[in-house]
Amino acid sequence: MSDTTASISHLELRSDVSHSQAFDSDPYRRHSIVNDGTRYPSKPLISTKGWTLAQLIKKSPNFCLVDRVRFDDPMLMQTIRIHEDSGAPLIIEGFHEHDSWPTDLFTLDWLSVHGKPGASARNVRTWADFDLPLSELIHKLRATPVYANKNETERLYGKDAECPHEWATWLSTSGVLPSDLLPHGTNDYLNYLSVSSDVQTLMCYLGVGDTFTPFHKDLCASSGQNLMCYTENGGSSFWFMTESSAAPAMAEFFQKMNEELDFETHVVTLKELGQSRLRIYIAEQTLGDLVLVPPRSCHQVINNGGITMKTSWSRMTLKGLSNSLYHELPVYHRVCRPETYKVKLNIYRALHRQTQMLRELCEQQTSSPHLDRSSPTVNSNLERVADDLHHLLELLDDVLAEEYSPKHQDMPHVSQSETCHQNNICCDFCGADVFQSFFECLPCALRTTGIDDKMKIGDGIVVCPLCYVEGRSCNCGTMNPTQCQPFGDLLKVRDKALHVIRAVCPDVVKDYKCLLGHPE
Repeated sequence: MSDTTASISHLELRSDVSHSQAFDSDPYRRHSIVNDGTRYPSKPLISTKGWTLAQLIKKSPNFCLVDRVRFDDPMLMQTIRIHEDSGAPLIIEGFHEHDSWPTDLFTLDWLSVHGKPGASARNVRTWADFDLPLSELIHKLRATPVYANKNETERLYGKDAECPHEWATWLSTSGVLPSDLLPHGTNDYLNYLSVSSDVQTLMCYLGVGDTFTPFHKDLCASSGQNLMCYTENGGSSFWFMTESSAAPAMAEFFQKMNEELDFETHVVTLKELGQSRLRIYIAEQTLGDLVLVPPRSCHQVINNGGITMKTSWSRMTLKGLSNSLYHELPVYHRVCRPETYKVKLNIYRALHRQTQMLRELCEQQTSSPHLDRSSPTVNSNLERVADDLHHLLELLDDVLAEEYSPKHQDMPHVSQSETCHQNNICCDFCGADVFQSFFECLPCALRTTGIDDKMKIGDGIVVCPLCYVEGRSCNCGTMNPTQCQPFGDLLKVRDKALHVIRAVCPDVVKDYKCLLGHPE
């Protein structure tokens, strides 16, 4: 739903069918920003005391080491590509030995002075999240014993903090890390989202021994990067990871344990990982290590020893968009998890921009008198962009098929044709990002206290089509089918992409038709 209705209660929603476990555990839930710990039962204590990487690998035949490669290895980029294609994790090591490593910048003392004064922390003993001053968090971490004990009541993990601007600048301008791996780098499809739809993925984490991130997958099949920037007293982090293809099997294993992988509430024990019989990649991340987390890799991080300070970010690839659309979003709908990365909008915006790119490349080839049109480099560049655009067209066609209604011209629209539509509407039940079609009730929203009576289309109670057909509705039960923008606008963008692909690779799209005149 739109930002203007953030205070609407889920008491205005109802459901006439059996719903997902996520909804049953918290009826009429809205995704809370802060967790007070009450949703999570007490978890068994887990500690890294006595752990070594060599001993961990020996604990089960399905455990293996994460591959490593030096940052200055001449085969670095080829190694990265091999692991990306296979869906296996990789660690690039030694960045702290680079001449441009910012030793003065990556310290707790610098962060305490120059970072934002507030911090968010989780007490891993109670799973309660709360805010506190950054200076207090650092003081508590330095005073915390490196190993947990069963009698303690507090062990803090600083999480999801906004990365300092100076760190972000160093990442993007220093030339130390490969450009393909950078946030908003050359291979990040999140770049195609507009500024108003921009999602922040660059985060900082402060931990001490025996703090952890439970088993989880990175959002929406994105690719994860995690750089160990600073440590104190021998701090490190143990990683337990699967390859991308193991995600369905791990989700099934979790359900056999009466757990839900996408709730991110279970810290898996070594015994359970062994019983999974899935290949589990294990690594100890130390200073200067960049961990590359494949899309859909199920992973868990347990900090060890003294303080660790990490920065992490996500990238979205074309393959990630496809995996998210077909595999992750259905799971998010089932467990009522907010989407965050606006996958369908990202596909649409990427297609729109790459259509422009391919058209400009074609025009340059036609207009430049000195360009060798038979050059393999020129043709391969055209074909590469056309191939990516073709994949985006396939994805968008599936999205449009879900969003289409033969009565779309009679529906109200949030934005009219030729206007810039701002996509900030989410389903009030499952948290899905609304790309085009939804059901809305303004009267129920108006009956909620504190709501402006001058509400516009898109400001009411919103339910996505999937939730609606499952029986989810507003309190009065009368919801109007609504669309974000005229459907013809989407078809126009789609057909332009088809036209420019056809100019470069006609055989690839020979079975495609323009839809603007006959969308059925």
